[in-house]
Amino acid sequence: MLFWIIIACSVTVVFLYKLIDILIRIPSIGNYGDRHILITGCDTGFGNLLAKRLDELGCHVFAGCLTEKGAADLKKVTSERLCALSLDVTNGDSVQNCLMFVKSKLPAERGLWGVVNNAGGARSAVGHPDWIRLEDYRAQCDLNLFGVIDVTLAFLPLVKREKGRVVNMSSIYGRFTLAVSSPYCIAKHGVEAFSDAIRRSLRSFGCQVSVIEPGVHFHQTPSAMHDRVSQLLRQTFERADPDVQEDYGHTYASSVEGLRFFLSQGSQRVGDVIDAYEHALFGRNPRARYVVGWDARFVYLPLQCLPEWLGDWIYERLANGRPQTASTR
Repeated sequence: MLFWIIIACSVTVVFLYKLIDILIRIPSIGNYGDRHILITGCDTGFGNLLAKRLDELGCHVFAGCLTEKGAADLKKVTSERLCALSLDVTNGDSVQNCLMFVKSKLPAERGLWGVVNNAGGARSAVGHPDWIRLEDYRAQCDLNLFGVIDVTLAFLPLVKREKGRVVNMSSIYGRFTLAVSSPYCIAKHGVEAFSDAIRRSLRSFGCQVSVIEPGVHFHQTPSAMHDRVSQLLRQTFERADPDVQEDYGHTYASSVEGLRFFLSQGSQRVGDVIDAYEHALFGRNPRARYVVGWDARFVYLPLQCLPEWLGDWIYERLANGRPQTASTR
């Protein structure tokens, strides 16, 4: 009898906690027309969609674009409030030029309500760690980690002035590491650590910091993404040292098929990510972390919480077994 009472009390406590957590997230701060927000990586993808969303809400948006075409295309479909500007987050001079431009456009004594570090992506080598070169790790960290740090530190005084928000695009792979995506996962783990550090540091300034942790979200068809990842895996393997290729026995196809399960759990509901961005910027009580996507919530997070031996065993089965290396053939 005592056992069931404890169970019932535990369930009630968890239910009430979840209910309160949901309710306190509902209020928003509004007053969009008085908010100035910088977004990086607005040429395409999440950044482009967020820039359009905030422009529709009436915000003053500084949309950082890597290419002139991206900036021009964005200006065609947005209002005069949106300012599209050139920004390469991997280039320190570009970041500083952007800072000077934003300062010149802000009203006197005003700062930025939000800095959204959206620029990034898994654009470097994909494969097992011993297939990948050191320069691939550096390139991925330059884009996904050091770019976030550089932009945040440069614009932080403007955010402090408004007691505003910093929102960083991480990934569920910043909490769970895939064996064949170590450069991307390392960079996103770094984003998580940096975000935790500045969140705790900026509390005394009245600023808030959130990270967005989406699972796999398709801006294209699932089959197109799978083909692209398969191509990257093949290219990475072909660039690997001959000794490594011999060790794996040219059977990288098992790794390609192993990713099929994880990619198949992805979603085309990219609007969910934009909703998370919007709440992080305008929710009265924003979350520190926004886990977005079925796969992130129900595949990766449970695996990450398990003991390593059990999580690795399940991951191996989901990934269609081990690669057929020379030692296992």
